[in-house]
Amino acid sequence: MSQLQVQTLGPGNIVRLSLASGRGNPLTPALVDALGAQIRSMSGNPPRAIVLDGGGAPIFSGGFSLPHIARWDRAQIRGFFRAFMQCVYGLMELPCPVVAGMSGHAIAGGFILSLAADFRIVGDSRLKFGLSEVDLGVAVPAGTLALLSARVGHASALRLAAGGLLIIPQEARQIGFADELAIEPEERAISLARRLSAKPGNGVGVTSRLFNRPLVSAMRAAEAEGEEVFLDTWFSDEAQATLHALADKMSGKKAR
Repeated sequence: MSQLQVQTLGPGNIVRLSLASGRGNPLTPALVDALGAQIRSMSGNPPRAIVLDGGGAPIFSGGFSLPHIARWDRAQIRGFFRAFMQCVYGLMELPCPVVAGMSGHAIAGGFILSLAADFRIVGDSRLKFGLSEVDLGVAVPAGTLALLSARVGHASALRLAAGGLLIIPQEARQIGFADELAIEPEERAISLARRLSAKPGNGVGVTSRLFNRPLVSAMRAAEAEGEEVFLDTWFSDEAQATLHALADKMSGKKAR
């Protein structure tokens, strides 16, 4: 079974991408590959809008699948992270609006993926959102910092990234991460996508692309400068011990 469920919704030529990689919707290598392939397939014939969600799961995504990658070497982690960031860039560069419907928690890489959306509608319930990297001894990647700052402002971005804070929906709305709180966020996301797709021409899609283009350029430049520094923290002795222990706890056995 595919770890990414793809549906075409009508009317309006809307593509719904639902993460389906198992408990916690971890960002596995297979899911990242599937998402990247789907984004590339849409680049030549983009839909009118995209809905990105966690398939109704209690966790939108808990981040990178440590049982898969915790013991990978530097070259493997570099390649995996670059593939993941290509998914982020790809979503932002498509000439169509992307709406995230989030009925579950979004942590670390899952939180980063949600930032690629133009709009985020989150559940009005006991959810948590944020970046936990520093609690593992790992830096928040430079491109992510640029994206987060653009979405929520510099002060809030620094507080979330450096503090490893997890925020609730109400605060997510206050700082601009969430555009709307809803009881049924995925349905509301589909509704917004339909409204946007119904507008004449492709003004909405081109506006989204023009808005995101300089941001993606800034993110790419930041990653080019900061990638190895990020990897240095990932492969520090403290971070490796923490990552391995967490991977073992999550899998119940040593990851390969």
